Amino acid sequence: MKKYKKIAFVGLDGVPCTMLRRLFELGAMPYLEKIARQGVLLGMETSLPPVSSVAWTSFMTASNPGDHGIFGFTDIERNKIALKLPSFDDVQCPTLWNRYPEKKALIVNLPFTYPARPLNGKLICGFVAPVFERAVYPESLIPWLKSQNYSIDTDNVRARQDRNILIRNLFDNLNCLQQVSLSLLKDTWDILVLVITGTDRLHHFLFEAFEDESHPHHSGFISYYQRIDSFLSAIDGLIDDQTLRVFLSDHGFTNLNTQIYLNNILKALGYLKFARADPKIIDDIHQDSKAFAMDPTRIYINSLERFGNLRMPSTRALETRARLKSDLEKLKLSDLGINFAKTPGQTDEKAFCEVKLREEVYSGRVSDFAPDLVVIPQKGFDVKATINVQGMSANDIFTGMHTHDNAFLLIGDPDMASRITKPHIEQVARLLPWASGSFMD
Repeated sequence: MKKYKKIAFVGLDGVPCTMLRRLFELGAMPYLEKIARQGVLLGMETSLPPVSSVAWTSFMTASNPGDHGIFGFTDIERNKIALKLPSFDDVQCPTLWNRYPEKKALIVNLPFTYPARPLNGKLICGFVAPVFERAVYPESLIPWLKSQNYSIDTDNVRARQDRNILIRNLFDNLNCLQQVSLSLLKDTWDILVLVITGTDRLHHFLFEAFEDESHPHHSGFISYYQRIDSFLSAIDGLIDDQTLRVFLSDHGFTNLNTQIYLNNILKALGYLKFARADPKIIDDIHQDSKAFAMDPTRIYINSLERFGNLRMPSTRALETRARLKSDLEKLKLSDLGINFAKTPGQTDEKAFCEVKLREEVYSGRVSDFAPDLVVIPQKGFDVKATINVQGMSANDIFTGMHTHDNAFLLIGDPDMASRITKPHIEQVARLLPWASGSFMD
């Protein structure tokens, strides 16, 4: 097996493996296709729920959410039903660059690294990063980044109003990311982690444009991937042969037909009630509720052990969890008011592929704070925990949704693939050339 001194991880947020193969067939990504021919392209599973905060944290810590402690973009306080917004400061495990502090790291646009922490190298946070001055290390980079008009994310508010604005914004941000990244790559580094997140934004708003050649944004969609491939090729030109090249996505994507509102389902089933007639936020959940949901697919039992609910001691909490799992597994899509006449190709089937218990998903030191149940939706039916909505389902402006399967892992050296026993985002750090057995196990 070839020995490597450095490693370059490049992430394409939300790119499914099947889409990547199709882009190769279309000739849209010749550089990445060449790397795939020389190496190995694998389908990969990712975290549950399949959101960037959880998945990229699982990647950067090589650990399960039950160990690193990030279960979503939002979370619950440990002893009461109250909203918490976790950040990089809440990550309970060391990152792959922290485990090897002697290695110089360059981390660019990696989601959920805000606020930036000191490291041996440079870090520009990915989304969510509300204060730019806290999103960069060292701070001396900030004036230069501002002079480059560097932006961490697209303007998603304007994108909702005009897809042409979205396309222009995606190309502008990608051009700036390339300019900044190629400049930083000229410095010394041992570990590179660089993530392109515009792919996720494109898929949410315009996923249906990919295969539909008559779609007004089909050419823009393909052109964006061609531009990404050109960027990746430029990166390759600055990387030597002693660097292992690894490309990956944090989750898959599929077409979205209808959104499903999990809290309204829990209310209809008698597990959830609100303290006011027009609930808006989690604070409006009644203290006598048996269960409630958090975005996107997490369900918590309102137990004595977790939230101090005297009506729900541990034995009753387990009984409630089992009954709720059964109730959810029996639900049909028609039970949620979904009109199949407006959903071509769909038939009345179970609302959820699977409802998993906590212990089936999570393991580790903080798994007691994980959700009690995790719902896996049918493809095309995106589950949300939104409270201030009417009904159990509705259409949305988005046309694409995340999946926990069909992510991709592309390794530039096929011999290195033997280090991944079963492709999962928690295992990708096994590819580190200097990874010790204790780190990989």
